[in-house]
Amino acid sequence: MGATGAAEPLNSVLWVKQQRCAVSLEPARALLRWWRSPGPGAGAPGADACTVPVSEIIAVEETDVHGKHHSSGKWQKMEKPYAFTVHCVKRARRHRWKWAQVTFWCPEEQLCHLWLQTLREMLEKLTSRPKHLLVFINPFGGKGQGKRIYERKVAPLFTLASITTDIIASSVLAETACSARCCTV
Repeated sequence: MGATGAAEPLNSVLWVKQQRCAVSLEPARALLRWWRSPGPGAGAPGADACTVPVSEIIAVEETDVHGKHHSSGKWQKMEKPYAFTVHCVKRARRHRWKWAQVTFWCPEEQLCHLWLQTLREMLEKLTSRPKHLLVFINPFGGKGQGKRIYERKVAPLFTLASITTDIIASSVLAETACSARCCTV
């Protein structure tokens, strides 16, 4: 386990998907990394290491472990497991991003809270992250499903990231855009 200082990395051995992993948070580089670590020590990151820049983390939240039932795994040997979930974006093909979630299991409550606090502090320090957005929805976009797509896929991410929104979804906007295109042709 590392210190909470801004320049000092935070290192722990946690569980991810029922596998023992070394987890590192490097404030200087703003990177969260984890890799499989079957032995007693953290070990060096291998080819299977996962890296997420802090700027691509949407939110971090404590996970309720009491309401969930899990299949067999070595992490269950912990007397009382504690967990936190990191919601982030995952880069996909063709410049698309997808919502991804990774749950880290801790053997101690204090360690879990240390990770939560440190990650949240780093997210708060991001100056490029908006707190409020004005969203224009084209009701004719997405084969006429623009508003529904926004409500089901985009709005939950804004809520998770604590971003408030003002929404404008009007057919007048779409008509104006159509007439503007018609005039320029």
